[in-house]
Amino acid sequence: MTKTMENRIFNHSHASVMGSFLGHTVTGLSFLLLGFIWAIKHPLRFLGRKSKYSLQIENLIYWVELLEWGGVAIVCSSGALLEQCLLEGPCFQLYNEATHRWMFLNLWQHSTMHAFFAMAGVVGVLTRCKFQIPVGLDHLLFSLALFNEGKCAFHGKTKFASMGFGRRYPMFSRRSRIFVLIYARFTYPGCFILYILFEVWFRNNPILELFRTSMFITQGTWLWQIAFLLWGTSSWDHNDPETYVFMAICYSWHYGSVILFLAFTYGIVYW
Repeated sequence: MTKTMENRIFNHSHASVMGSFLGHTVTGLSFLLLGFIWAIKHPLRFLGRKSKYSLQIENLIYWVELLEWGGVAIVCSSGALLEQCLLEGPCFQLYNEATHRWMFLNLWQHSTMHAFFAMAGVVGVLTRCKFQIPVGLDHLLFSLALFNEGKCAFHGKTKFASMGFGRRYPMFSRRSRIFVLIYARFTYPGCFILYILFEVWFRNNPILELFRTSMFITQGTWLWQIAFLLWGTSSWDHNDPETYVFMAICYSWHYGSVILFLAFTYGIVYW
């Protein structure tokens, strides 16, 4: 096999597994927007229960949630279709019979993630339109969508680390491990495990809502951190073992900053 062909195969595998700077920043922005909306909505609902404007606040929150779930359904459905129908996308073709190879699994991976969130958004809209839907089904599907995203992201990154390129390209293998250890094993368990176990049954619980909001904002900021670390102009040495230690500390700083931000927004709403 020639060197040119090896580089071509490596570049294709790298593009299909490792993702891109734009993909991580756009996804992170989506998590941040949802988190910022919840940071205002949930304290407003909790503090408004004892206010003389409680009925007006509940009516406002109803429409906000309807637009929120509708936005999730529309944006994620559009994202799933765009991933398939881009100029160089798979156009719903999964396997190439001529070459006996899978086609654009990275785009199929993203489309699958978007499809699960779109289903959760549709159920969320139907629930708030007073259809006869079991209470908590919207939160359950949303939790499953988070689980599906974490599963796809985890297997996508670990696949690259086990492809045999680590010996020839240690930097990319190290990058993949940083992503898996810090992102997939820290952010996603907090996002979906406790959420799926508790908030499905205990709706409108301010503590669980606060935890979910904090994890979503942290997930958004961490996606931006990972994007700049892996594809930005970061001068950090990816082969330095101490980078692992700092990334764990950095994640704690992210979450601590989010807690301070939520305390600030709660104080603003309370005031």
